[in-house]
Amino acid sequence: MTGIIDNSSDEARKQWCDLLHAGWMHHQQQVKEMQSPIIGAKPSEEQIFHMAVSVAMQDAIALIQQMEAYGYFDEGDGEEGDDLPQHSRGPAG
Repeated sequence: MTGIIDNSSDEARKQWCDLLHAGWMHHQQQVKEMQSPIIGAKPSEEQIFHMAVSVAMQDAIALIQQMEAYGYFDEGDGEEGDDLPQHSRGPAG
């Protein structure tokens, strides 16, 4: 026995955070590239869009980290989480 623990949900969550972080960096770069050289100029609609998307991605990363800190993703003994509706089959099967 090698003792390697395969925790695919933790790895998947880390990959999602990495993907969100890469998207956040992309949109931050787009905001900087679209910035007008004129001081005091209003931001364009595209620049505002990229700002909003980057803030939303940053909020998603923060939410995931907060949920991890509060133990939301901890694997329990099956007491509480098994009766949640998302863990059972729906009417369509």
